[in-house]
Amino acid sequence: MATSLVAAGRPGPVKCTYGTVVEVPRGWVARRGRRPRGARRNATTHNGAKADLAAQGAKVIDARVIDDGDLITGGGITAGLEVSLWLVEWFLGAKTTQRAEVVLEYERRGTVWRA
Repeated sequence: MATSLVAAGRPGPVKCTYGTVVEVPRGWVARRGRRPRGARRNATTHNGAKADLAAQGAKVIDARVIDDGDLITGGGITAGLEVSLWLVEWFLGAKTTQRAEVVLEYERRGTVWRA
């Protein structure tokens, strides 16, 4: 996966989570990289935990999938499917993702919010 990230022009390892609040204490939504001092990471999680996520320092975006460079988060019951299909598109393209949606009998909702 690391080789694919370099080929895709990503800055480093990508952390994907649909349980964002669990990851906050480990520092995954803390300011990272070349962000200005005081800047917050864009992230989302389940509606019931968005206030907790914001309290931990994230800039909570109301979207199903957030791609913030090396952090990809999803919110909602089907977040695992949403994030997985985004990664399929990212690595293998839109046609492969559409085939995966047919096989899974699942259509993505909304768009991916990108930083």
